[in-house]
Order: sequence, then C-alpha cells, then structure tokens
Amino acid sequence: MKNYYDVIVVGSGAAGLSCALKLNSGYDVCLISKKTIDEANSYLAQGGISIKRKDEDLQDYIEDTLKAGHYENDFEVVEEILKGSPKVIEELINYGILFDKTDKGEYSLHKEGGHKVPRVYHVGDYTGRSICESMAKIVGKRPNLDICEDTTFYDLIIENQRAVGIKVYNNGEYKNIYSRAVVLATGGIGGLFNSSTNYKSIAGNGISIALKHGIKVENIDCIQIHPTSLYTKIDGRKMLITEALRGEGGILLDNRGNRFIDELLPRDIVSQAIKKKMDEDDMKFVYLSLENIKNRNEIYREFPTVFDACKGEGIDIREEMIPVCPSQHYHMGGIKAKVNGRTSLDGLYAIGEVACTGFHGKNRLASNSLLEACLCGIKSAEDINGELIKFYGKIKENNEKRKIEQVMQGYHNALIENIRERNNTFYEYWLKAENA
Repeated sequence: MKNYYDVIVVGSGAAGLSCALKLNSGYDVCLISKKTIDEANSYLAQGGISIKRKDEDLQDYIEDTLKAGHYENDFEVVEEILKGSPKVIEELINYGILFDKTDKGEYSLHKEGGHKVPRVYHVGDYTGRSICESMAKIVGKRPNLDICEDTTFYDLIIENQRAVGIKVYNNGEYKNIYSRAVVLATGGIGGLFNSSTNYKSIAGNGISIALKHGIKVENIDCIQIHPTSLYTKIDGRKMLITEALRGEGGILLDNRGNRFIDELLPRDIVSQAIKKKMDEDDMKFVYLSLENIKNRNEIYREFPTVFDACKGEGIDIREEMIPVCPSQHYHMGGIKAKVNGRTSLDGLYAIGEVACTGFHGKNRLASNSLLEACLCGIKSAEDINGELIKFYGKIKENNEKRKIEQVMQGYHNALIENIRERNNTFYEYWLKAENA
C-alpha cells in the first residue's frame, strides 16, 4: 500500500470491480476491501441481473421499476439505466461469465417478483458470485491495480472542498492515502441489523462518513426487507432464499397450510404480509412450499446454493417446505449521486448500494441491483478517464489516536439515529426490535 494513487476505489463488489476494470490502464489504482476481496454483498446475489429483452418494449420494464419504487424513482435515471442494460450484459459475457442457457442454446431467463416477463439472466442461484469472481480474476492480473485487503476505510481527506484521499486502518496502523479521485463502492447497511442477508462487516460506513462531512445524501430511510430468508435459531447473517423459487411456482403458506399472499408482488408488500402473518400466528416464520414447481426432484441442479443451505439445516427441499422469515436485504438510499457516480463533493464518486441515484425509488425491483452496480461502475470509470485533474493536495501523516472500534461504533450509532429521525415507523417496526 502506497501513500498516493491516481484513483482509489473503496469496495470490491460488482460496482467497485466494474469501475476498476474500466479505468485507464495508465492510472495507478488502489482497490480497497474491508475484509477479503470476496466479502462483498454482490457475491451473495442469487437471483441474477435483470436486463431489457430485445423483444420487449422499454416502457414495460420502466413501468415495472417505477411500480416497485412506488413511483418515487427518478424517471430519467430509470430510462438511462434500463436503456444501457443490454450493453452491460454484453460486457459481462465478454468477461467470461457463462449465464445459463436452455437446451436450445438461448439464454435462460427467470421471472421474479414485480416483473411482467422473464428478464433475469442468471448463473444457477449464485449469479453474483460468478460475476464478481470473474471480474476479480481479471483485476488480479492488472499490473496497475493494487488490491489492499483487510483495510478499513474510516474517513475522507478533504482539502479546498475536494476529496483528495482517504484515511484507513490496516494491520494495526493508521494511514493516509492520497489520490486524484476517490470512488466509494462500500455497499449497504446490513451490518446495522442482527437479521440481514448482508455481511456483518458492511454497515453503512460510506454513508456515515458522507453525513459527517455534509455531503448530500438521499432516502436514507428507504430500506428493503427481503421476504424470504432461511429461518434458523442461530444469530448471524441470514441465508437468502432466492425470489426465483417463487417465480418458478413456490408459494407462501402459514402454519395451517393456508396461502395468504400473491408471492410475486413487490418485495415490500410481501415482507409486510409475512410479518403480519407471523405476528397474528405468534410464529417466527412462515413456510415456502415448492409443491408446484416442475421437476422438483431435480431442483438441486438449478438452485444448488439454496439446496445446500437447507440441507445444512436438515431440510430436503425436494420433499419438505422451507421455513422463511423477512430480513434486511438492501438499501435504496445513500449518497446522492448521478449515474456516473458524481456526488456533491468534487473528486468524490459513489456507486452501487452506497449511492442513491434515484433508480430504485422507495423499493427496489428484484435483480435491478447488479444492473445498477455494473452500469454505474462503468459510467464512473468513463467519467474519470475523461476528466482527472492534477493532484494539488498536501501529503500528511495520519495521527489518529482512537481505537478503530470506537471510531466505527460512532458511525454505527450515528447512522441508526439518522434513520430513526427520518422514519421512526420503520425504526420501531424493523430496526428497534433488532437491538442493533
């Protein structure tokens, strides 16, 4: 790790990797990962990446996205990202990602909640992992890219109202790293919750630091609860039970075997219905029945991640129902950013889940997150390549004296309080009970 790079990218998920791969090969780039490079929420994405089909009207996809977002999306952003989606899938295929195909050699597309038609490209039920591993492999071979793992980003360095670097903690030492541009791809806020499908290490640090410095943020209280995570009695990250199972015919049942909701409604509606049913029945879960899925005995082939996770809990999904409960899953809010990642602070970009472009509105449409992450990663790199100013900062030593745990806990508490102030109803209903 050096004390100066042309560009610093903080985060090793789909957004950060997409950006790093598109940056000018002549730039000296540092890619920061809080833990190992593969501990990013993008790796956990099971369902897939949603792309506009060649044979569909763009307006249909726009309407699905707007409806899921309660029509509080930024229409121009939605249109721009969905129009650009075919180029994203082409880029990913060029990176060597082998999306599933039918026996006829055509791409196999899933239909998920909120989508009128099947438009989700996938690799089994481990699409995020496949995408990120393929990109990370290429990143690792780029001589201009310096990968720094187990490195905690804990503050920005700002001079003359411009981001000129970051402050990090690595291997027991504090350090300043300077650059001509800083790209935040630090992910969401799942670490604030005890019950989340996210990694515990990803707890909204990028957003908290933006709040500290008065950088514009938006929709901080718009937090998505995924309807179906695998219920277990053990605390820790919850295993997502992909929405694609419901798209294939899975149905939700209460403890008396009664169906109580249209499973393919947007996620927030289904999550609320499950929570209500759990409260009414004094249960900690409901059941996902796969009885209507064709070729159920072969389900382990298409959904190996879910099959193995359930098997580990003693559940054979070829014969048994899956106990599921809602868990925090995604954050639609974040640092206010354009599609190219530009924020209210010069020199600072925000992409992926840490950013709020207005694409998702109040609630995200299934499988739109990987699309936004990859497209905005590409767009941010293109913007940096076109306009990267000279470095005018003053390189200084880092004199931080506090314990890193104290620093991060302060951010943790401040973000929870910010959410409570903006939306006490959500806090009381979903977050307070978490004892986060």
